[in-house]
Amino acid sequence: MSNAPSNNRTIPLIIGGLCVLLAVLVWQVVPRSPEAYSADPIPTSLEEGIEIDPVQAAIDQVNGPNPMAGILALKALAEEEPPNVDAVIELGRFSIQSGQFDKARERFVQAIELAPERSEPLIQLGMLELDGDSPADALIHFERALVVDSAAHNAWFFQAQCHERLGNPGLALSSYKRFLPLSPDTVIEEAVKQRILLLEENSTNS
Repeated sequence: MSNAPSNNRTIPLIIGGLCVLLAVLVWQVVPRSPEAYSADPIPTSLEEGIEIDPVQAAIDQVNGPNPMAGILALKALAEEEPPNVDAVIELGRFSIQSGQFDKARERFVQAIELAPERSEPLIQLGMLELDGDSPADALIHFERALVVDSAAHNAWFFQAQCHERLGNPGLALSSYKRFLPLSPDTVIEEAVKQRILLLEENSTNS
């Protein structure tokens, strides 16, 4: 199975039946009043002046020697009021890595409810359904991702995979062609071109 600048992290795509995504993490810094700024200590070094993303710090812990501390930090962020949506999404990803697919689904659904304008949890949930051999359900999530975010280009690729599994080669071909000029990588571009060529040849021979 597979798993978004302060705003984006790119996750590699897997061509040939496995789903991959370009995930996008967006987090907002809440403006503070001038009084709050005046109460802050003046940084004495470059490192002190750099604001730390608590979600990324927790992820670093998960990937370090004490992963449970990172998970607990993510859970604390996810249970804040309001919950940190990025932390909820990351918990969903780590649930996938640990094989807790139902828990991952719950996290992505929670993220969608918290931030319906974001495409990433929709794509994550769609990938989970697609890898779970539910392409019809996955297709709904990928279509919705493009409705809420027209820049969610990878949703076209995943739609194509859904249509192929559903036996809709014409719709798959159309989705691959929509994705092709937006492909973020030359290797991916060439793989998609080959897929398009194969679908066109099958259409001609049928």
